[in-house]
Amino acid sequence: MSNKPLATVRNSPEADPRVVRTTQALGRALVELIQERNFDDIIVQNILDRAGVARATFYAHYRNKEDVLHSSYERVFTVFEQSLGRPSPIGARLFPVTEFVDHVSEARGVVDALRISGQLDEVWDLGVGYAAGIIERRMAASTDVTQDISRSLVARMLAGALFEGIKWWYDHPSVSTPAQIDAAFHEMARSALRRPRR
Repeated sequence: MSNKPLATVRNSPEADPRVVRTTQALGRALVELIQERNFDDIIVQNILDRAGVARATFYAHYRNKEDVLHSSYERVFTVFEQSLGRPSPIGARLFPVTEFVDHVSEARGVVDALRISGQLDEVWDLGVGYAAGIIERRMAASTDVTQDISRSLVARMLAGALFEGIKWWYDHPSVSTPAQIDAAFHEMARSALRRPRR
């Protein structure tokens, strides 16, 4: 199974600053609307009115409101992957767990609104796909990974375990800090990636 995201709205990041501003405005508008009303009740015109974007411009980039949601999520994971270049107290990481858990915590209003709208499971599934892609790329670049099993399979399994842990933490936030979740995930991952002794 490929670790490519389940839905990629654009094949490559847009370089044109006007396009970036437009897509970001549409994403912000949808996030605001999700916190005000049920996702199913939001129509494209609501997003256009909130973002101040013309209908033709919207359809030049997106097919529907789901594409806007997925595109916003895609941008978040692109930023998170770039953060892996910064030093970490726990050493090289496969995924920026602390940063992602902080983001989920700060976006609690959006997460709760997606849950109420019945959209959250799909968003979590997308997250597993994006995280698996990041983990797989980090594994490919690491000299410490000695696992004999398919890298794609291992990355998908690690991403699935990570997201199950984050979903559980979301309902029990006082149990662990984001940094503790990060350390626990990477301890588990390092153990899983070591070649077993014969």
